[in-house]
Amino acid sequence: MNLHHDDTDVELVALLTAGDKKAFEAIYRKYARDLYRYARKNIPLKEDCEEIIQDIFESLWVRHETLQVKTLRSYLFNMVRYKVIRYCQHKTVKKKYADHYRLFEAVYDNVNEAERDTSSTYAMIEKSISILPERCQVAVKLRLDENLSNGDIAKRMNITKKTVEMYMFKAFSHLRSSYPNMSIE
Repeated sequence: MNLHHDDTDVELVALLTAGDKKAFEAIYRKYARDLYRYARKNIPLKEDCEEIIQDIFESLWVRHETLQVKTLRSYLFNMVRYKVIRYCQHKTVKKKYADHYRLFEAVYDNVNEAERDTSSTYAMIEKSISILPERCQVAVKLRLDENLSNGDIAKRMNITKKTVEMYMFKAFSHLRSSYPNMSIE
């Protein structure tokens, strides 16, 4: 039975604010499919879109008592738009770190091969790293020599993990510019 099927958005919001679960369900039935389609226009993964819609409705219920919405449809679509933007930003950051990590692995693998075959590659990398600021050098050497994680490096150097990530980013960027033909696959 659709208890609130014919209610307007204004009535549904008023009922939702009062804690009416049936009004929440009516809002979900009314908008979930369209919100999902809107998210799918920008996000190729079905599961990610479903998660975004779930997050939006969870947020709507958590904040239902303090909700101040003039136009429910616009409010919900703006929430989806914001979540899609955040999703895309997060994907870009993850891709950038994955690229840097692949570069680091390539450099590290080359260093290991150089140690077995010849020390020239290692010497070139050492020379390139020596140009970096001292604290950055220390962080990179801890990664290369002791294979420590960012968290472990942060503890060892008594700095934040974000600072270590910044050092690694700076080092990777420097290595990438120093060795533009190095494969990072």
